[in-house]
Amino acid sequence: MEAAAPRASHSARLLQEYLDQDVVPREMSIARFMRAMTLLSCVAAVLLGPVIGWRLALGIAGLTGGLSLYYTFMLRELRRGGFHPAMQWVDSAITVSIPAAVFVMDVYSHGAVYALTAPPLAAWGALIVVCALRAGRKLAYAAAALVAVEYMALYLLVAQPRLPPDALNTLTFPMVLLRCVFLFCYGPLAATLASVIVGKAEDALRAIREKDVMGKYFLHERLGVGGMAEVFRATYSPEGGFEKQVAIKRVLPAYADNEEFLGLFRREAELGSLLIHPNIVQVLDLGRHQGTVFLAMEFVDGMPLSSLLRRVYWKRLPPAAVAYVGVEVAAALMYMHGRTGPKGEPLGLVHRDLNPPNILLSRIGEVKVSDFGIARAANQLALTQAQTVRGKAGYMAPEQAYGKPLDGRTDLFALGLTLHEALTGQRVLQGENDAELMLASTRQQLLPPSHSVPGISPALDAIVMGLLQHDRELRTPSGEALQDQLMSLTGPEAPYPHGRQQLIEAMREATTLTSAPVQPLQLTPGMALTEKADVISLPRASGR
Repeated sequence: MEAAAPRASHSARLLQEYLDQDVVPREMSIARFMRAMTLLSCVAAVLLGPVIGWRLALGIAGLTGGLSLYYTFMLRELRRGGFHPAMQWVDSAITVSIPAAVFVMDVYSHGAVYALTAPPLAAWGALIVVCALRAGRKLAYAAAALVAVEYMALYLLVAQPRLPPDALNTLTFPMVLLRCVFLFCYGPLAATLASVIVGKAEDALRAIREKDVMGKYFLHERLGVGGMAEVFRATYSPEGGFEKQVAIKRVLPAYADNEEFLGLFRREAELGSLLIHPNIVQVLDLGRHQGTVFLAMEFVDGMPLSSLLRRVYWKRLPPAAVAYVGVEVAAALMYMHGRTGPKGEPLGLVHRDLNPPNILLSRIGEVKVSDFGIARAANQLALTQAQTVRGKAGYMAPEQAYGKPLDGRTDLFALGLTLHEALTGQRVLQGENDAELMLASTRQQLLPPSHSVPGISPALDAIVMGLLQHDRELRTPSGEALQDQLMSLTGPEAPYPHGRQQLIEAMREATTLTSAPVQPLQLTPGMALTEKADVISLPRASGR
């Protein structure tokens, strides 16, 4: 029994998390429904004008027409990401006050007796229930209290002075007070109903958890999706109450039987478990669930460098922040390129797909390299099919585009392109398609970052251009050499202590600009996804 408590608590948190994520679509559904109802009421009031009287009909038509415009405005704001929790309270107050406005019009059109006995008053209870289901117990009580106060105030100030002396006993003050009590009771009743529904949903989650063959992982929101896989934030929750945030990368069902892709997936798991370094995203688990394969990976609470560059104001980072990212990635490459096998033999690992989406940045300034699905040992040629180049067009070294043998300097060229882009906010290689981009990596004249952004020092220019030499014999030879060069920078471009803090500030700015609920459009935070476009076929160069 003691072990069940953490699971029950976690199920409740999962459900609440889901309800919080679903709040904008839920509010949009309510706004659409209310707009439709008010428009229908507006049309019905006009059509029934000869029956109910034009004074009342036009009053109702004006009220419901104005409300339909209000709900249209609400829908527009919600679609634009302008949701705020206070909107639920304001909208609920307006919604439950609609019968009050109708009550006043009834009094002045057909008298107080008619208003106190009119059918629209029954809508008050239904509207209180809607408030409870949309935002919980507190809003239900508040809505019920507002309705009771409005009804009593309308009776005392508007209806009672206009009642005839021989009015029915049901329209006297004590009976109206009793009605107010009943209206307020809708609040606790609706809150209890909502609690029962939530409790049943929690029970269902627990039951599913007991039968879930994935067992120890609870999936949360989807962080991103690619051509063949998707990434979720998840909680690792084995028995005993221990919990850890992880990222789950899962093969899409359509590709669960694709042997080539599964081979890359397994390769990513093997290398991710082998490479244990603070600047490399670690793979924690590989498994199968409901006919598909998944990886459990270290969760990075932040976003890829590519997303950060899109979201910061100038679309680029300060030189010190770029130097800091370069130092951290260089440390990862130095470790990866120097990794040895179980017998001490050098593996000669090459990432082959280093680019901004595969460099993950945390909110506290951590820098981690991810996505080793197409990485390989330089001497294991069997992993690369004939006449096939693997990598991302636009971030390939010349030897990679030509299909020649690779070494660690290939990754350094890709890092040079990445750092150049982070400094200038523009991609270095230009082309309309993959073939043109690959050709550009071999022939395009590359200009230093200061050509696009004046003020970058000659020293930083030289470091970046040293990584971008077409002839790899002239290129920066290793991650260690790159680290030494970047650490030698002084003044405002020094990676320490300024660079890390500038990166944290840029992350804070990007997070602030995207705090409103949005649909996930890119991979954030977790793992970049292996895409079909990462496998490019072309004839090998003959001898160049």
